[in-house]
Amino acid sequence: MNKRKYFLIVNLIAGRGRCKQLFPKIKEAIDRRKLDYDLHYTNEPLEAVDVAKLGIEAGFTHIIAMGGDGTVNEVANGIVTSGQTAVLGVIPAGTGNDFIRMLGIPPDPIAAIDFLLSDNERVIDLGQIVGDRYFVNGLGIGIDAQVARDVLLKEHIHGTVAYLHAAIKEVFKFKAFPVTLSGDGWTEEYKLLSLGIANGKYCGGGFKLAPRADVADGLIDVATIGDFPKLERLIRLPQARNGTHLKLSRVHYRQEKSVTVTSSARLVAHIDGEPYRLPDKEFTVRIVPQALRVIAHG
Repeated sequence: MNKRKYFLIVNLIAGRGRCKQLFPKIKEAIDRRKLDYDLHYTNEPLEAVDVAKLGIEAGFTHIIAMGGDGTVNEVANGIVTSGQTAVLGVIPAGTGNDFIRMLGIPPDPIAAIDFLLSDNERVIDLGQIVGDRYFVNGLGIGIDAQVARDVLLKEHIHGTVAYLHAAIKEVFKFKAFPVTLSGDGWTEEYKLLSLGIANGKYCGGGFKLAPRADVADGLIDVATIGDFPKLERLIRLPQARNGTHLKLSRVHYRQEKSVTVTSSARLVAHIDGEPYRLPDKEFTVRIVPQALRVIAHG
């Protein structure tokens, strides 16, 4: 077996500065374990995509994302588009950290370092906006995307509390949007608060919007939440958080290999918790089965 060589890509601004605060202890812990590693600090959006590719070209076997879900997204995109083989690892230090919830990766960064040294590995699916980006968790359109943008503006509230605070505000403010969804032999039209196209169960700091999702089932989960009166939205919010919202009559759920989305509205979107500009008024999202090797519980 080839010797492991770790390339650590560090987003110091992740978690509203939490990553920068944690990093000296993380580096000390890594050095103490005598890992064969190098590191790179990112400074620009999407920089980690290209840096991950360079790390693989340099012979690193394991590309480690230290940051939040947005950092994980960029590193995953770099690995998958490199045309070569490498394993993704994660040291969580972000705001939401939804990706690790699906894979048994310890939320404590020091524990995550020891986890990186284990033989735990699995192959997972990725979602893809066809012709554009891959995602590890999901593409969110509507109220959850607006919440993700609101969280970025909060300077004094962090983590799950920031997401809950923003969600409660948008419950009263957000306006529903029209959308047409189509797939193999079906078409549906809706007016929605939220459209989630998910690879994993969680988004928004632990909201279980796609409770049936599995990162290795070869399917994307399409979850739509229709419009509700404002006070009822507030009542339904906890259900969307704990995954019991599927029983509601205005919620519809599908598991597909691909879905095409069309809307006349200007849609607000996020990809793995980061603001994302959709490629067009009509676009297709598909599952890419067994696309990425990850250090994770099987």
